[in-house]
Amino acid sequence: MSHIRLLAFALGFTLAAPAQAETVAPWRSMDETQTLVAGEKSLWQEAAEFDLALARAGKINTDPALNAYLQGIMNRLYPEFKDHIKVRLVNAQHINAFALPNGSVYVNAGLVARFQNEAQLATVLAHEGAHFTHRHSLQQAERVRNAAAFALVVGMLGVPLAGDIVALSSMFGFSREHEREADQIGYQRLIAAGYAPRESIKTFQHLQAEIKAADIKEPFFFASHPRLQERIDNFSALSQHHPDGEIAHERFVENTASLRLASLAADLTAYRYKQIILVLGNPDTRREYPPEAAYYLGEAYRLRNETGDADLAEREFRLAIETAPRFAPTHRALAYLLYKRGDKAAASPLFRRYLELAPDAADRGYVEFALKDTPPS
Repeated sequence: MSHIRLLAFALGFTLAAPAQAETVAPWRSMDETQTLVAGEKSLWQEAAEFDLALARAGKINTDPALNAYLQGIMNRLYPEFKDHIKVRLVNAQHINAFALPNGSVYVNAGLVARFQNEAQLATVLAHEGAHFTHRHSLQQAERVRNAAAFALVVGMLGVPLAGDIVALSSMFGFSREHEREADQIGYQRLIAAGYAPRESIKTFQHLQAEIKAADIKEPFFFASHPRLQERIDNFSALSQHHPDGEIAHERFVENTASLRLASLAADLTAYRYKQIILVLGNPDTRREYPPEAAYYLGEAYRLRNETGDADLAEREFRLAIETAPRFAPTHRALAYLLYKRGDKAAASPLFRRYLELAPDAADRGYVEFALKDTPPS
């Protein structure tokens, strides 16, 4: 349920709102989807073409273990639609997730990486699954009729695609009524699946904190329809009336460790150091990351470059070397930090260790040049 629609408004794009389709009954099982009402078949066809376009563009994460883990959560939430509400992981950092009319649910790696446990992830998947089971695409009144808005939407994914399928997926933001219904149905699914209801609140609190701390301007999952604070209030009220349930913290951490490190690397490449500091600066979330995460936090401090950040960066680099000694980038990072400080004697063995661990490093020439200016170890 991306909110590219809000950005389209901000940029002056025009959205047409034809008459709303008749209300249709939600599906109770996959067998009922064998007969589609008028117009629905074409929506499914367009959705299938979108699935294919994303796959051909190399946007989908193909890690079999990770995909099986995500699909298992959806199957637990919607057992009567087992393996038919298909979860796909998008290699993108935007904090986003969306559902298509045919039951394809896409969740971005950047969103998964922000959560602390499986119950929080399940909150998002349950919401998106509800858009499919309750056929919100067929009922959706709003359509995109502006080519510039289409270009913006498509550009976010880098996939050449046109047609109403974008407007008819939760990527573009359903009506306030449909979003609230998806919240309610998703919450009921969480309870039925045995997940801890209080974690649904934390899902939105994490996103709210990141919006505020990082001053995010890009489309943001659950940013409105209704706004995050309203969602936090609604889920807080709902969770008071239900017993506790499973959080599945350890299972989540185990299955998403490599994904979360890759997400940190992608954020670092894009200079999103504020996000890294926000996530890893919190002790509650820091403990969920592998020890190599200290390197990314050190680099984030280095890029921020405020008073005291050099010392913080050095502290994190040394921690990473201590806890993940064979992670080559940390040796290079600390070596350059010491080298630029003028402590070339201390930098020399770190440079050499980096080349031992990464003999085919792309920056080997730069490191060897720096070594020529350091005393032999």
